[in-house]
Amino acid sequence: MKNTIYITSLLIILISVFLMVQYPESGRMNLIAGGLFPIGIILNFVAFRMEPNSNKKQL
Repeated sequence: MKNTIYITSLLIILISVFLMVQYPESGRMNLIAGGLFPIGIILNFVAFRMEPNSNKKQL
């Protein structure tokens, strides 16, 4: 679960940067990218703070 959230957050950040670079003059795309970027950062932070799923027995 942690890895899935982390990969999703990186994809969202990558998409937002792509939209900002590809369409610098479009206000609508910048608005969408500006909304996606904080969502990606928050998901990245959540994934970082999650406990790892470990099926190994601790000694």
